[in-house]
Amino acid sequence: MTSLYHQLGALGVLAFQPLLAVEFNDCYRIESIQLPAGAPPEVGAIDFAPDGTLFVVLRRGDVFCAKPTADPAKFDWQLFASGFDNGCGIDVISSSKIRITQMAELTEAEDLDGDGAADRFTRFAHGWGLSGNYHETNALTRDGKGGYYIAVGTASYSGPTFEHTLGTFSPEGRRGRNYAAVKWKGWVLHCDSQGAITPFASGFRMANGIYQDPAGELWSGDNQGDWRATTPLYHIEKGKFYGHPNSLVWDPAFTKSKDPLAYYREHLDEYNEDRTSAAVEIPHKEMNRSAGEPMQIPAGLPFAGQMILPDNNGTRVTRLMLEKVGGVWQGACTHYINGKGLRSGNHRARFSPDGKSLYLGQTVRGWGVPAEGLQRVRILGPTPFDIDRIRIMPDGFKISFTGPIPAALKDAAKWKISSSYYQSKWTYGSPPEKTKTHTPVITASDASSITLRTDGLAPRRVFRFELPECKASDGSPLQNKLAYYTVNAVPE
Repeated sequence: MTSLYHQLGALGVLAFQPLLAVEFNDCYRIESIQLPAGAPPEVGAIDFAPDGTLFVVLRRGDVFCAKPTADPAKFDWQLFASGFDNGCGIDVISSSKIRITQMAELTEAEDLDGDGAADRFTRFAHGWGLSGNYHETNALTRDGKGGYYIAVGTASYSGPTFEHTLGTFSPEGRRGRNYAAVKWKGWVLHCDSQGAITPFASGFRMANGIYQDPAGELWSGDNQGDWRATTPLYHIEKGKFYGHPNSLVWDPAFTKSKDPLAYYREHLDEYNEDRTSAAVEIPHKEMNRSAGEPMQIPAGLPFAGQMILPDNNGTRVTRLMLEKVGGVWQGACTHYINGKGLRSGNHRARFSPDGKSLYLGQTVRGWGVPAEGLQRVRILGPTPFDIDRIRIMPDGFKISFTGPIPAALKDAAKWKISSSYYQSKWTYGSPPEKTKTHTPVITASDASSITLRTDGLAPRRVFRFELPECKASDGSPLQNKLAYYTVNAVPE
């Protein structure tokens, strides 16, 4: 038995050792998980069963499942089902029953005889159209009442519309870069527990992922492009219009014109009044080129309660720091992971049931350098030295960090702050407009936060914070020197 003396001696040695710098690799480990040989590794959706089994939907039709193992190359994958058309949303009800949103419907697949493979397939819900365009994929999230919210994608000008469509065809909806030639394209729909579909919110270009958080708030990203100046995160509420006009051809309440695309091109001021602004505008090049599925970071992990948003067209995942001001959601964004061995194509996200890993499903569907598959981010425990929160104040911002801040961050002259306005319109993306530079004044600071007085706070302005190069007192490098804050309301 080890003596008390030796135990205390060991503790004493540890106590007087200098603090070690915390690097990214001390906090996260990125692993590529090997999928079944011969299966095209284009991941459309991922989800965990209550017993911890991981289900992976491949966009080209197969569904595999396995219990995760420590070795990423030794998952024992089993084929659960096959034959789905672009399955890009999944709800795993149990290890023997799943529901998948494919192009034309929400389908239930169930293993009845217990052999590990589905043998009954039933249509759970349908009601949206299908033009035959490759871009019309769908995603889903539970509504907490046995039903779902389903994000229905628009079609792309770079792919055809078939001669025979599923559902009514609209010539006006067929116009534009991203179009809604058939019913409910560009909408979020509600599906009740019996499979009945009702329209919920309109104006989405391609909400590649939708998420209801534990508090019941509904969120989605969207893709920068036509009528999207940059990449947004939306807080979704019933009956609201989120800015892509083509979806409105299916809204009986829109009576301004039979051609909403042409109408809003001519009435841009009215467009800005009618649309619901993003909770966070995420700059396209610097932060996120193509939003995937939002997901809240669970309790017990660094940045718990904040949200992540995978980048489908970049080797990164965005971190979102949200707050509600005057009844309106808004907030900041920075990187959660930027490179570090992460592939591109990130669009589906799930935290493991034990909260120790983040799984990312990947496919770029032909855009850019191929990057498909499944990666796991192991969350090792230490919290990186980083921006923790950015909160708006009546005359500026309070920025907190995950650890004690060095002198460089307390020197206002070393901060670079600017702000811009993003105008969504018919062009493919839009550059920042009306850019201003701001000279901050530090009005307060403590061990881990700084309050900056900044002029020019106004709704729909996006503030850019460029921090100085610095390290914490233990030598840990600051992980992110760039962050943005979207102002929708200024507190009194």
